[in-house]
Amino acid sequence: MIKLDIKGFGSMLIELDPLAAPKTVENFKGLVERGFFDGLTFHRIIKGFMIQGGDPKGNGTGGCKPEIYGEFASNGWAQNTISHKRGVISMARTSDPNSASCQFFIVHEDSEFLDGDYAAFGHVVEGLEVLDAVASVPTYPDDSPSKKVVIKKMSIV
Repeated sequence: MIKLDIKGFGSMLIELDPLAAPKTVENFKGLVERGFFDGLTFHRIIKGFMIQGGDPKGNGTGGCKPEIYGEFASNGWAQNTISHKRGVISMARTSDPNSASCQFFIVHEDSEFLDGDYAAFGHVVEGLEVLDAVASVPTYPDDSPSKKVVIKKMSIV
């Protein structure tokens, strides 16, 4: 389990699924253990769709090493059958299916059109009200929040 504390909003508990996406879970846990996400922001918020964070640059253009294999059906990974329903955590990536590294998103409302094209790797088991609160932050036309939404701490519990 991952505990995600968001400054001024509260906490979410996220259960990871290493059977669906083992490399993704291993990478994400390693980043959490190193404190990589602490102090980063949710830089992209689209109410009714998702909240996205984990970018060291804070603007959607950053990443980290290593980039990992995309564990989803359209990339030849049939084991990942997680549907992008409310509360699912998944990896963001570029058009390159193997470009995921540290940016992730949490689905605000069911978005099954993403199924098979993004590496979902767990789901929120507590704190959906925190997800709703973050998703309700006003945004600019580029989907960036009008106030900083900071990851205070992420930890393995």
